[in-house]
Amino acid sequence: MMTLIEEINDQSDRGAAIVGAAWLEESISAALESFLHAHPKSWQRLFAGNGPMATFSAKIDLSRLLGLTTDTIWSDLHILRDVRNLFAHRIAQKEDHSKLSFKTPQIRDKCLSLKCMQHEQITEPREAFVRACAILYADFEMIAFFGIKAADSGHIFARSERGG
Repeated sequence: MMTLIEEINDQSDRGAAIVGAAWLEESISAALESFLHAHPKSWQRLFAGNGPMATFSAKIDLSRLLGLTTDTIWSDLHILRDVRNLFAHRIAQKEDHSKLSFKTPQIRDKCLSLKCMQHEQITEPREAFVRACAILYADFEMIAFFGIKAADSGHIFARSERGG
């Protein structure tokens, strides 16, 4: 994790937002993959390329539906995604054409509204963004590490699979 934080710290604001969010999205994917039952063809169809679960937004929503996150963390993840999208899809502010940064009011306000690290009382928006990515990355990595699977009850079986 320290290598990734160092990589983010070496980036421009745009690079930090894109790398930090990509890092977090990768950990969500790993947690989802470890939580769901293994079926590579289904995983590929859903999560790769243009699959319906291939986007950061879809992965965030699925993590909430599966109970991997609370509403607060779900909201924080979407804020981090929004910040990433602002940097990825816009170069300058629409109002005055100034370069986007973590000090841009819209981005600053989003970063400082993150609740997952509010107890740390961080006042710098870039630091809040990076810290939130690191905290949530570690949380999703723990899910993947422990490999807790979705409940095994409620499966639909063919009669022949049950032995009778």
